[in-house]
Amino acid sequence: MTVLLILLMGLITFIIRFTPLLTIKQSDNAAERGDNRFLEHLPLAVLCSLTVPGVFLVDQETPWVGIAAGIAAVLLVLTKKVPLFGVIVGSVLAAVAVKVLYIG
Repeated sequence: MTVLLILLMGLITFIIRFTPLLTIKQSDNAAERGDNRFLEHLPLAVLCSLTVPGVFLVDQETPWVGIAAGIAAVLLVLTKKVPLFGVIVGSVLAAVAVKVLYIG
């Protein structure tokens, strides 16, 4: 299972790094046409590929803890009115609530 997870994460990392090379058209005025738009989304893609496995593997006994924290973080980020600290606190509170409910 661990080897499969490592291979899949390696494949995802390769795809994230290789796909932009396929989208760039080789020309002198590529920057003027906006062909480098992928650079704006690359940090988000890299961040997602690093954090999503952690969401599912945060607690082996209660996997819903990570899933609840991830869902809470996504919902808080989508409101666009919550600062980063609020997203962190909200996702931690969701994880704690699920853990307490699961134990109780």
